[in-house]
Amino acid sequence: METFFESIASFKNFNDITTNVFFHTLPEDWAIFITDVKGSTQAISEGKYKDVNTIGAASIVVTRKAMGRSDFPFVFGGDGATLLIPPSKILSVTQELCALKRLALKNFNLDLRVGMVKVKDLYAKNKKIEVAKYELTPGRSVAILRGEGINLAEEWIKQSREQYEVTDDSPLESDLTGLTCRWQPIPNKRGRILSLIVYSRKDDAVYKEILKRMQMIFPEGIEALNPAISDLGSYKSIWQCMKDESRYHASVFSITFIRRFLEIIPAVILFKYKIPIPFIRRYVKSMQTHSDFRKFDNMLRMVIDCTIEQTIKVKELFSQMFDQQEIFYGTFESENSLMTCFVDGLNQGQHIHFMDAENGGYAMAAIELKKQMKTPKSTSPN
Repeated sequence: METFFESIASFKNFNDITTNVFFHTLPEDWAIFITDVKGSTQAISEGKYKDVNTIGAASIVVTRKAMGRSDFPFVFGGDGATLLIPPSKILSVTQELCALKRLALKNFNLDLRVGMVKVKDLYAKNKKIEVAKYELTPGRSVAILRGEGINLAEEWIKQSREQYEVTDDSPLESDLTGLTCRWQPIPNKRGRILSLIVYSRKDDAVYKEILKRMQMIFPEGIEALNPAISDLGSYKSIWQCMKDESRYHASVFSITFIRRFLEIIPAVILFKYKIPIPFIRRYVKSMQTHSDFRKFDNMLRMVIDCTIEQTIKVKELFSQMFDQQEIFYGTFESENSLMTCFVDGLNQGQHIHFMDAENGGYAMAAIELKKQMKTPKSTSPN
């Protein structure tokens, strides 16, 4: 079952996240890695929200290096990621994530927690984990996860750090080749960037109802709310790129940084000054279809560009469903979205763009969600 994720069929309509036929039980000999930045709320309050996002996305990048050409299920969560790994790759993923942990502390002053739980231990507690594959665009799919095993794994990792946190003392240095954060924060087009996280207190039928009612709030369709609007984005300067990306390397004298240095200059010229080269224009236009602005990992997560009126209606909907004890939820509003990119190449299917909101996004929405879950009452916290 090493090729479990690669072998399952994908679906193309996001609303099918509640359709049972697309879900498959995760093999019990796999493992769940969960990363998150400890103290992310404090870091965000200090203006380090982009650094937090970068390290969260870097968890996926280094894991892809460890996985070689094999595809695997993952979900980006803003300040970290959930990663499902086959048994043959557990050691190499552990080494890569521990190397990233050392880099994050040294160059970003961020403490990256890296925990791992064996799937069989979760199944022993009668907690299931199921995986589906949502196709963003031909050649690029992302995982859809469901099952209380995901939540229990996170709980174990955060409550029993000594038992579940992985360690590795190998001299491996983190390689973040392909990770780029060269776009300035992207301004909203409609009035607000809304980050939302919703957790059903009942069953998957609740998510189906939410998506149905959100279609009424957004008659233009959820796809139209994708915040990865390339026309509104602007590329950073060469100096900004150099300053930011020098921290992705153990040393600015390393071969990997020298290669990045030589790549940054033409990239800035082409993208910042919008040189009219056809394949560059195709890549920029395709960023929307390659972005993960909506996802599901036993919770519904979205970063959407909507009007102020629509934002109010969404929050009213969630408040009503909270009062009816159907959901827990968290929201956060911002003026801009953030895009962190992993680029293997510029062709279709060779890149993916992780979306979050400026000033905290998912991390701040999660605070509201967790507050509700700790003190569940029949009335809205607002």
